[in-house]
Amino acid sequence: MTAVINDLALLGVVLLLILLVARTISEWRSAPDNRPIAALPSPGMFEVPTLYDVASPDSVTPRRHYTLWALIGLALAARFGTWAFAWLMYMVQENHLAGFWASFRDIWGRWDAVHYIDIADHGYVDLVEPEKLNLVFYPFYPLLVSIAKLGGLSTFTVAVLVSLLAFCAATVLLYKLVERETGNKQLAWDSAKILAIFPFSFFFAMPYSESVFLLLTLAAFWYLRDGRWLAAGVCIAIAGLTRNQGILLGLPFIVEIVLRWRTGRLYNPQDARRGLLLVPLGFITYLCINKYVSGDWFRFFDYQQQNWRASFGYLPANVSGAFNNLFEFDIQLALGTWLPTVICYFAAIALLLASGRKLPLPYLAYSTIYILISYSPSWLMSGPRYLMSLFPLAIATGWLMQRNSFWQQGIQLLMLTGLCFFLVMYLHNQVL
Repeated sequence: MTAVINDLALLGVVLLLILLVARTISEWRSAPDNRPIAALPSPGMFEVPTLYDVASPDSVTPRRHYTLWALIGLALAARFGTWAFAWLMYMVQENHLAGFWASFRDIWGRWDAVHYIDIADHGYVDLVEPEKLNLVFYPFYPLLVSIAKLGGLSTFTVAVLVSLLAFCAATVLLYKLVERETGNKQLAWDSAKILAIFPFSFFFAMPYSESVFLLLTLAAFWYLRDGRWLAAGVCIAIAGLTRNQGILLGLPFIVEIVLRWRTGRLYNPQDARRGLLLVPLGFITYLCINKYVSGDWFRFFDYQQQNWRASFGYLPANVSGAFNNLFEFDIQLALGTWLPTVICYFAAIALLLASGRKLPLPYLAYSTIYILISYSPSWLMSGPRYLMSLFPLAIATGWLMQRNSFWQQGIQLLMLTGLCFFLVMYLHNQVL
């Protein structure tokens, strides 16, 4: 069976790459459209959008205000609901009553949260065990927390608030991005809803970098699809200082430039070149931190291999290895970590293959390289958590929900059931 999973994982990669190449060739061969941007039709999912006209404050309608608050309400309801359910399950697990806030840190201050809080409090250190291992965690999120905690709140509280606010902003921005790309408000709402109730979305309101990274990714695409190259470059640079996948945003940046050049719509090419130069600065800064702290530009690789058994491996072997782990560890770890790692990989591939002809080429290119890199570690533990920040998957799922009410309700039920289940697994320390 392991060999079958290996072959299926390889087949998924091959099909995804074939789709990406086919889409690239198709768009390259398409006839250039040299009309002025103002004369182009409203942007669809295959088109580069027109320059966005920012409405004046007087033109903002009550409907826009309603949508904004509805999105914020959706984000907060999902996260507060998650907190409440986890609190109830925590009391069941511990078999005693516990105050909501009294138990809050014990519930949500686990795993990587410990490292981020320590970095926010003390920065990076060398030669001190185990604090030196913090070097594998990127600095922008704990830097934000460190700055925000000047208000006097505890580092943990500030970290949660930063993540929660970033998630609310990301939810709004995803809606606006999808609405601008498609003109389909229902698809935009469904995409935001999927983001909020994804089975591992509880990480968005923890002291983790996921929310900030997602916000930066969406902001990068927002500016990128608008042709605002310098702003996109800044967002990508900061994303590269937040997560290792941040530098991957350079690929859709290049794709967007090439598409605009091919169709004669590459305005401000000098800004495009400058923006592209900004892309690697975040990752370069992180390497400089490694050099300054430890004397080695790539020390984080050593720490990942020594303490997390993480190194680059052959992706199909990694997926089949995760499947094999289902039968080598206890049932709870199998259900909380290894099974969703395998399922989410194949689900992500299937969603991209199903929606690949609708997604703009920069989205598809980013999704492809993101999956390949995120599932490249030889010791796969956090694949589903990484995939929840890949926002095109939320859009692709939203398309499925557009089919009929059966798909709409079925997907929502599946997501909510998965969220509750993996929350319980998380409380038992089986979601990593």
